Amino acid sequence: MEFSTETNALILSCLCFTIGLLGSFLPIIPGNLIVWIGILSHRLWLGDASVSWWMVCMTGLMTLAALLADVLLGLWGAKRFGASKNGLIGAVIGAIIGLFLPPPLLWLILGPLLGAIVGELTAGKNVAAGSKAGLGALLGSLLAFILKFAVSLSCIALFFLALKLC
Repeated sequence: MEFSTETNALILSCLCFTIGLLGSFLPIIPGNLIVWIGILSHRLWLGDASVSWWMVCMTGLMTLAALLADVLLGLWGAKRFGASKNGLIGAVIGAIIGLFLPPPLLWLILGPLLGAIVGELTAGKNVAAGSKAGLGALLGSLLAFILKFAVSLSCIALFFLALKLC
């Protein structure tokens, strides 16, 4: 069975969309960027039969904003709850270590929290201050996840709406 060029391009884009949405759950995988690559590859493959360059650029800017927010919201949350430099570094290290501990989704939550506590302890603060900073890092990361997932869904929806209008 042979598929048309349009079908192949759509299959590739949908594969990117699926991987991108799943990647929203893991901070090491740039889910938004993968979704945008699906949109860009469709445009490059099909040219004028695809979405407009304006749509590619608009979703690209949305992707860039989500990637930037991902970094800034985690730091904002920790800072807002009083984290020191050591607490911020500990939260990042905890998140990285959490990627490699089973089950990874549990440790992606606990890693930054515990890392911020350890970081604050090394800065001479107590467990309560560390817990507060860790909670802030966790809250910021949760907000970043929600934003990244919403941006990915929005880009996908805009792609299909624009594609239908072509």
